[in-house]
Formats: sequence, C-alpha cells, structure tokens
Amino acid sequence: MTVRPAVPAEFDVVLAVCVEAFADEAVSAWVEPVAERRLDRTRELFTTSLRAAVDAGQLLVACTPGGEPVAASMWITLDDARPVVGPEDHADPTGPADPTDPAGPADLAGPTGPSDDHSVSRRLAAVVAATTARHPGAPHVYLSAMAALPLRRGLGAGSAMLRHGLDQARELGLPVYLEASTPQNQRLYSRHGFQEHGAPIRLPEAGPTLQPMWHPNGRTAP
Repeated sequence: MTVRPAVPAEFDVVLAVCVEAFADEAVSAWVEPVAERRLDRTRELFTTSLRAAVDAGQLLVACTPGGEPVAASMWITLDDARPVVGPEDHADPTGPADPTDPAGPADLAGPTGPSDDHSVSRRLAAVVAATTARHPGAPHVYLSAMAALPLRRGLGAGSAMLRHGLDQARELGLPVYLEASTPQNQRLYSRHGFQEHGAPIRLPEAGPTLQPMWHPNGRTAP
C-alpha cells in the first residue's frame, strides 16, 4: 500500500471512500442505527470536516499499486484540548446529552430503535461531550478517524497509514492520541506502540466503549 495526503482535486473520490469506509464504524452505527440511512447520514455529517482535513493536508489515504484510494485516516494537529471541528457541529443546539447518565435522555433511541434528526443530534452531542472531557491538554496529533473500504480490510492499509502518520507526528515532535472503538482496533493500535490512556469511555444507551490511547513518540504522557 502507498500512503499519501489526499489533495483537493480528488475530494469527491476521497469523500466516497470515506463515507463507505466510516459508515459501519462502531460510533457511526450507534449514532445512526438505521442501516438504510447510514451512508447518507455519514456523508451529511463528515463532508465539512473531511474537506477541511483535505485542504489542510491532514487526511491520509492508502492506495493500491494502481493508485486507487481504499482507506483513509484523519490526523489533526492540536495545540490543546479544544473541540475538533467535525460532525459535532451538527449537534443539538439546546445542549449535549449527559454522557454520565446511564439511562440517557428519553429521546435518545437505542441501537435498534428508530432514528430521526433530533435523536442523531443528541447522540452526536453525547459523543462530543464524553470525548472532549477526556482529551489531553498537551499539544498532540489527534487521529480522529481511520477506516478502510469493507472489501479492502485486513490487507495492511491501517498499518501502512499508522506508520506514515506516526512518522509525520514524530517529525513534528508530537505524540498521538486516539479513541479505539473496538477491541480489534485497540489490538492494531497496540501493535504500533499505542498505550491505554486512562479508563474507557462508555457511551450511553448501550453505545460502544471507546478506549483512549496515547503514542508518546518520545514524549511523556500528560
């Protein structure tokens, strides 16, 4: 696999790859539990943040020998723990759900329940509140998303992007932070030197458990 930054001229191609790759990710599936709506919802929620990442050179793509992008990852350089611009911009303006409430708000449908714009917004707000509360305050690179096309998984795209992204972060003298959304992903990150960074983040209403992870890149964890 060849890894390189995505360029603005290929945004439509990269967007299509990201939508298909990210749509069945654990948090995306919880935010939009209706499978038939998930691709459209993912496109709606990620288009703005993906365009910003591409324009900033912060979206890496893994490509086949023929140059076809089959996987993508977002590596965002942060000076502090400020919220990352992304799908959370669509969150409910009345305020986030309380991520510590095990019952959750009444209109926060479960993973097999109905979805609508309001309940999706409330889930997004819950994700943002829970992850922002745990985000490191020290300067770092935030690996906010990484996925491959379903038929291209298990072929080394993730490892290739991790090696490339970690090398870039090391050149900047920065550690890397992420939240692993599945045990399988956590094992992949561990093989590349990431360490658990505090207790897991448990999303409400039977949502996925996220494990914060930290790659020191020669730095002491905050």
